[in-house]
Amino acid sequence: MLAGHYAPALAAYRAVAGRKGPPLWVLLLAAQAVDVGFMLLGLFGVEAARLAPTAPKLVVTAGVWTHSLPATVAWSLALGLAAGRVWRGAALPVGLVVASHFGTDLLVHTPDLPVGFTQEPALGLSLWLHPPWAWALECALVLAATLWLVPALRARAARRAWLLCAALVTLQTLSEFVIPTPPSFGELAASALALYAAVAAGGWWVTRPAATGQSQGPGPSTRR
Repeated sequence: MLAGHYAPALAAYRAVAGRKGPPLWVLLLAAQAVDVGFMLLGLFGVEAARLAPTAPKLVVTAGVWTHSLPATVAWSLALGLAAGRVWRGAALPVGLVVASHFGTDLLVHTPDLPVGFTQEPALGLSLWLHPPWAWALECALVLAATLWLVPALRARAARRAWLLCAALVTLQTLSEFVIPTPPSFGELAASALALYAAVAAGGWWVTRPAATGQSQGPGPSTRR
């Protein structure tokens, strides 16, 4: 899953609108924290995936440290607590967004998400075997989350949020139907990490204060 992972981050930002909490870019990065860890560990040979040109394009063959249910709990607690030390009120939303990664992966992965401390047994509902349906689900998730978020933003930030949504839908479309699977894990990791950084930068841009110093973040929902 790609675009769909960001839906919980967008929804969480709406939930903390008007209160002190984590910036949008932090939530967007939290949504992919598990995959950031997977890519980095894969580069060092600790975890691995099988890549293929046709669906499913990626199957986790060694992912206990990042994609297992126990690891998800551990990542959620650790990153949530770490975020809470930096941003007041960030622990719960960041932790929940990190945890959402397992749930969204569960919808599309073939059974390669470990439920314990070994690769088997594993879970996955296999929607990736039906690319048009997987694409539709991911786009629907990010569109719904954006619709939920924009009423809480000021006008300029709302327009930028729609541009970010359009970029995510475009990326999902290209990834699903146009861009071939990278031939090696190294190339996959490099492109994925660059993409995660770019989306986080997009989240910073959406809520970046205007030149006048006015916040572009939470807006209408905070007014009486």
